[in-house]
Amino acid sequence: MIKRLVLLALALYLGLWAFRIAFRKYYVWLPGYVSWTMESKEPAPGPIHLFFLFADHFEPGERYELTERWLNEYPKLAARHRDSAGRPPQHTWFYPAEQPIDRNMLALQKLVSAGYGEVELHVHHANDTQESARRRFERGIAYLQRFGFLKTPDGASHFAFVHGNWGLDNSNGAQFCGNNRELEMLRQLGCFADFTFPSIQWQSQPPSVNNIYMATDDDRPKSYAQGVPLQAGVKPTGDLMIFQGPLLLVPSLRATLFVAIDDGNIHPAAPVGPDRVDNWVRTGIHVKGRPDWQFIKIHGHGAEGPDDATESLGPRFDSALSHLESRYNDGLHYILHYVTAREAFNLARAAAEGKTGDPGAYYDYVIPRYAARKGFLAAPE
Repeated sequence: MIKRLVLLALALYLGLWAFRIAFRKYYVWLPGYVSWTMESKEPAPGPIHLFFLFADHFEPGERYELTERWLNEYPKLAARHRDSAGRPPQHTWFYPAEQPIDRNMLALQKLVSAGYGEVELHVHHANDTQESARRRFERGIAYLQRFGFLKTPDGASHFAFVHGNWGLDNSNGAQFCGNNRELEMLRQLGCFADFTFPSIQWQSQPPSVNNIYMATDDDRPKSYAQGVPLQAGVKPTGDLMIFQGPLLLVPSLRATLFVAIDDGNIHPAAPVGPDRVDNWVRTGIHVKGRPDWQFIKIHGHGAEGPDDATESLGPRFDSALSHLESRYNDGLHYILHYVTAREAFNLARAAAEGKTGDPGAYYDYVIPRYAARKGFLAAPE
């Protein structure tokens, strides 16, 4: 009887997992995850330089009180933290171009010019053609550039991108995009990398996980489903760098079915703490052949509502940063660097092209600082 009950419980458990995998579309990435877990890990010579960046899908809309919280509270949070070079945390606000609200822009401009991060492009769009998508993006880029974002001091357009509703390259259907040539369009408009993923419950999630790779567009949706991982000594080629954040299955007594999925999402339903920081470090995302430079890209919706703002600005995230600095910045095993999305792209390119030495020398390696950051004052040594 006991044996039958155990087998029944096991069958029920596996059945529930099968339902979850199908319903939540985990089948898109689980084979790639298994493959990733079986890869031999590259040993890192000497200390690991750890690059930490926050890709915030920042969507306050007309709720200026949420933007104002960031304007007032982020400098206080940042003042309590420093990386190995004495630099405060660097936030990247991916602002939706379909929300042309000047006072949001002016608030972010103050934060950027004070040295707290950079603004990049975020777009929600639907049922577009290639032509209408391009016009939409051109309008959005022009609007953000009025405030010094998405352009370098020479006037050239450059930007990182996060796709609204996770629908990059028409991967979730026309209701969330419509343009099968979106990667090519983004490159032509000045985009250097996409920071959308992971998107664990969407068809858009790449089949591979925990990596940085180059994707080349074709006429099909989700052209980035295949790509070439960045590798030291090999110059990257393709339309767009796909820069993924951590995705990890973690045993947990508090989680449904006793397995949590940590996708680097800062959200009230997934409180951040030291255990999650350790998970992110454990993924070890890096350019192949350069395990001594590793990237942690977390994401969130820091202006989705008051609770989301608190999760990104409040005591739990504050404590997580303290843990990151105390455990992963000893100078012997780890050296911590707070970077923006643009700087992370530059570092990945530098690693692929064989650059060594102080990573700080490559923050502006390919794409220089944006015009909006000209008022930045370097942190004290």
